[in-house]
Amino acid sequence: RAAPLEEFTAHAAQDLSNNSDNNINRNQATIIISTHACGSLTDQVLQYAMNVQAASLAVMPCCYTGTDAGVPYGVRRMLGVGVSADVRRCFELQELGYHTDLAAIPRAVTAMNRIIVAERRR
Repeated sequence: RAAPLEEFTAHAAQDLSNNSDNNINRNQATIIISTHACGSLTDQVLQYAMNVQAASLAVMPCCYTGTDAGVPYGVRRMLGVGVSADVRRCFELQELGYHTDLAAIPRAVTAMNRIIVAERRR
């Protein structure tokens, strides 16, 4: 089911709460796509994808303020908040069995053009 970003959090919570034991049907292929999920909404989208064991995902984050928590200061200073946050996100996905990559669309389309692409491998 496709849902606009402003409805995502409500639908995600409803999907999880409708299943009393959170035993989501993981036999279905789930693909998560998100564009310009501001700030921590990207992390919520990724958490939902990991909770439902999505087969694959493509997420285009934006508005990175406060999203680099847990990244060492030197890494943030050298790479910037946005890249640091996305590297942290890739490591989190990798720890749960996802093969991750970074892609981009042309900057002429949007300055926030980085895309986290992941495919579940286990």
